[in-house]
Amino acid sequence: MPNVIQLVKNLFFAFCSLLLSEVYIMAMVNGKFGKIDSSATLSAEYDSRVFGISSNSFQGAKASVSPLIRTDRLKSEDDFIIRFSPALHFSKKIKWFRVSASAGVSISQYIKNDDLSHTEPITTISIDFDDTLSKSKRISNNSKIRFDATFDLGQKVGASVLEQDLITYTFFDVGLNVRYNHSPKFGVGGGTSYNVKYYQQGSTSERPYQDLSTLPLTARAFYIYSEKLDFYTDYTFSRTRDDQSGSATLSDSQSHTFSFGAQGDYSSKLSGNANLGYSLQHFENQSISKQDNLVSSLGVEWIFNVKTSIGFDLTRAFSPSAQGFSSFGTTSRVSLNHRFTEKVRGLGYLSFGSSEYTYASVGSSVRDSSSINFYGFGINISKSISSKFSANGGYDYTLIDRGSETYGRHLLKAEITGRF
Repeated sequence: MPNVIQLVKNLFFAFCSLLLSEVYIMAMVNGKFGKIDSSATLSAEYDSRVFGISSNSFQGAKASVSPLIRTDRLKSEDDFIIRFSPALHFSKKIKWFRVSASAGVSISQYIKNDDLSHTEPITTISIDFDDTLSKSKRISNNSKIRFDATFDLGQKVGASVLEQDLITYTFFDVGLNVRYNHSPKFGVGGGTSYNVKYYQQGSTSERPYQDLSTLPLTARAFYIYSEKLDFYTDYTFSRTRDDQSGSATLSDSQSHTFSFGAQGDYSSKLSGNANLGYSLQHFENQSISKQDNLVSSLGVEWIFNVKTSIGFDLTRAFSPSAQGFSSFGTTSRVSLNHRFTEKVRGLGYLSFGSSEYTYASVGSSVRDSSSINFYGFGINISKSISSKFSANGGYDYTLIDRGSETYGRHLLKAEITGRF
């Protein structure tokens, strides 16, 4: 307990130091050289299943003699987590381009499983040619050319429903997108990105983790129906590779995806982006040559009035795994957003998801399952305390059904954020 008290004190003093230093920062940089501001978030979270697995699986992992399972880290299946995330943000308009960047760290302290405590770096850079529209709107057709580029470098630690494990990886992601409106009614575009994940050893899984790299290439064509609505079609070729020699896993694959969709304002109350398509996966593993399925992505919002709206989200897609298997997952969510007062907002949601797993012919694990379903609901309340501070808190419950076992996961979180 003294360590926890000392941690809270250190985080509090760090938060106060950041607030005081902002006065100096704003005096130095807020003009022709760009704008620098800072933010800090302090949160407390309770997770009933930090490792994302059932009590029986957790106890089985603790008793395991496998060198791939970190039994020394498995102290408790639930935990309290305190996080502190300070960051600096830079923005600058250079002729036609808007450059934005953020740099900081996220410090996480686990109370029971103290060996899981870690620090995650935060580094993001984005360059936008047409920043006249907010990110909540569709791709702009107000100018001939739309261009944006992103760069992201950091680390991720957390329970994975797909992997059924607490995973840790360092990631690097760089992306580029461009759109050209050839005429008032027709436009073309394309995009690419490179994503690589360097995995550390898992916590409870008997399968070894392999580093993954993904390179997608996308070509698009747009029919500009109106100033508020586009119809489009796109084709994406994607290649995924792991760092394991040979083709014993399903991580080495190529995919072809064709889709059709519409984005923008469908009516005065309904807006968003919806598409439907077909995806074909080719594996280098000779035992399973290919898979195919209908894929889709839906993200729309129905506005009832100035205070209330409903969101609908649906995604169906293939996902490669760092453990060498392939999965086809469906996730969906219905959310209700309501503004109670000028400073208080609420969100409630229901969710459902499922994943079908496909394994290579070798390397099966006793915990492998053919499918997993999960059902959930949650609430979140946010409040604007002042022009610089905001707070939010929420609760999330997920029921996970793996066929052989069913269990629940509770998440309770509260946080305060300052932007200076």
